[in-house]
Amino acid sequence: MVSQKTIEIVKATAPILKEKGEEITRRMYEIAFAERPDYKRGFENTWMQDLSGNGQAHKLAAAVYAYATHIDRLDELATAVNHIAHRHVATRILPEQYPLIGEKLLQAMKDVLQDAATDEVIAAWAEAYEALANIFIQKEKVLYQQDDRELTERLTRLTTLEH
Repeated sequence: MVSQKTIEIVKATAPILKEKGEEITRRMYEIAFAERPDYKRGFENTWMQDLSGNGQAHKLAAAVYAYATHIDRLDELATAVNHIAHRHVATRILPEQYPLIGEKLLQAMKDVLQDAATDEVIAAWAEAYEALANIFIQKEKVLYQQDDRELTERLTRLTTLEH
């Protein structure tokens, strides 16, 4: 859970995120992939581009904006969070990737928003990102465990059929 002060600051950034969000997320991917080119592997699937030509930067910008506007009502984002968690599992996003992405998101906010990215804004977004990352990590842990059980069951059936 995040502090009330963080909620207020994050919600106050929503208008600028609506305007500059995609620029921020494009910058985040640029600097994250420069440091960790292996992370790009999860973003090479065709589903990353939707029919309107909007890619992952657009999708992430929309998700960050939705989080900023609903940070005090996360239950309203449950369907979106579930969908994103399933995508993360499908592309094998791992818990250890979240810190780097969070760090690069904050750096991108500083790069794009410049003076508007005050220390207070960055601290609030650091707290907010960590809280959201923990939600995804817990949800994805359950999904990965479910995948593991299903794989074990399939392998058991195959082994049984072979004998």
